[in-house]
Amino acid sequence: MSIQPLYLAATVGIAIGLLAAPLAAGPAALAQTATQHPSASHSGTAYDGLSSAQQAQLFSRQVASGELARMSDEQVLAVFQALQPDALLKWARAEMNRYPEYEYWMARQERLNGQWQEQPAKMQIRYRHSPRQLYAKWLPGGAQSGQEIIYDETRRKDEMYGHLGGVLGFTSMWIALDGTLARSQSNHTVRDLGLQYVLSMLERDARTLRAAGLSEKYNKAEIVQEQGVRMVALTWDLPAGAPQYYARKVQLMLDLKQPYIRVETAWDADGNMVEKIVFDKLVRKTFEASAFDPANPDYRF
Repeated sequence: MSIQPLYLAATVGIAIGLLAAPLAAGPAALAQTATQHPSASHSGTAYDGLSSAQQAQLFSRQVASGELARMSDEQVLAVFQALQPDALLKWARAEMNRYPEYEYWMARQERLNGQWQEQPAKMQIRYRHSPRQLYAKWLPGGAQSGQEIIYDETRRKDEMYGHLGGVLGFTSMWIALDGTLARSQSNHTVRDLGLQYVLSMLERDARTLRAAGLSEKYNKAEIVQEQGVRMVALTWDLPAGAPQYYARKVQLMLDLKQPYIRVETAWDADGNMVEKIVFDKLVRKTFEASAFDPANPDYRF
């Protein structure tokens, strides 16, 4: 199954493998043109009176059949208003369980040491969730082009193997996940790659909100157009930023035809964008052991 390229906007996509770390377009291409329906009512939808588990099942059927994508903007927003807070997470977790291994392409920008990265890093990633194994390559036209890393928790849980470019060129070595070299390029470790991480962060924030007696549901749902692609943007305004929550404000964009997290954006308490991830394409795969072996002749280790 393949998700057609989206030329971007704002992810965990921190991830919900829901449905989000990015696409080939630059920041200017990511500006939103939104059709907002803040007062959309969910009265009279098929979701009324259902448990969250039943809502998740209905949502899954409507997504798979294309019914959700055929709805009007008002009908789509009514569905998202009617969903109980954990229904979408239940659906996302079930979807992610169907993808234990996959290959995806993304573009990622972050704020590092107070400085926003204007040039996205474009990446191709082969990912296996259990055991955690991945291969990542930085693609031409993006930051850190030419770099490669392999992570295999069955070999070394706290280190990755790769060449990070710069003065090191193509000299491959073992690199600490939380070391200075790795952290100079991202606020995340390689273990944070993958849509499962995005979903886990959403679930963690939901638990924290629930424990505080607050609603874990998104504060706003709106229809947006990104490069001609119709999507739903869900925005959470959280009580605090990291480390209590993933960020002070988080937005996820879902393609209605392939409603995985396509774009994830996060802001800090001062309103500064700290992260923008665009998931370009996702392909379900079953990998051979060579996919996570530095000796693979297709790699440049």
